[in-house]
Amino acid sequence: MFEHVLMLLLLAGPPPGAYDPTATRGQVCTYGYARSHRNVPYRVRDAVYDAYGLPRGSRRGYVIDHFIPLELGGSNVRANLWPQTRAEAHLKDRDEDRLRGEVCSGSVTLDSARTEIRRLWGRGHRA
Repeated sequence: MFEHVLMLLLLAGPPPGAYDPTATRGQVCTYGYARSHRNVPYRVRDAVYDAYGLPRGSRRGYVIDHFIPLELGGSNVRANLWPQTRAEAHLKDRDEDRLRGEVCSGSVTLDSARTEIRRLWGRGHRA
């Protein structure tokens, strides 16, 4: 079953992604920004799981993740959400943390960091 679900996720790919166009470097670099913006109701999570073919009972080991992370101004809208295995989500978290650090240090722009997330994860797994 796990292999079947994983294949569905890989075929479906990530969502198109969405972000808050008003989010600024100063905002996303403020401690607690992502936590204060994390708000995905269970009905939306269920809809995302269903859209990716993960019925109840098959969701263990998966999390709903933001394709464009909140740390980079990502949005809570459905077009930015996708199920990932916990292991993949932890790998993506490292990329998100690194890119947020680069944004906050001023070495890259928010737009460049978002482009890099799309490049790294645009096939549904780490490139």
